[in-house]
Amino acid sequence: MSKFELRQEGVFHYSQSSPDGNVMWVKFVYHVNAPDKLVYPSFFSDEMGNIVRAPFNDNLPLESLNTFTFTEHGGKTILTVIGAPVSPTEEETVQEGFSGTFVQLADYLSTISYD
Repeated sequence: MSKFELRQEGVFHYSQSSPDGNVMWVKFVYHVNAPDKLVYPSFFSDEMGNIVRAPFNDNLPLESLNTFTFTEHGGKTILTVIGAPVSPTEEETVQEGFSGTFVQLADYLSTISYD
């Protein structure tokens, strides 16, 4: 079961598999879906969408609130991303998170020609 509804109160619920065959589920629930902003909590889940601990790290927060803001500057779109844990305990820490994803995105974008 996978679901993608990019709308107010819509759900993105999907699974991903690691090279060793382990399956992880993730769920987002969109709260703001406007042309210039996207806000949603995200969390690891089971197949039914219930919140569970990250399968690879017991010290990650159960839930994160993510805000994507899109602004125009000089004919280009600027993306600002803010992610913060929701009610974390002292033991829960946010580690690399989006920064690792954006390193991969930057590497990919450097291979694209903009003509």
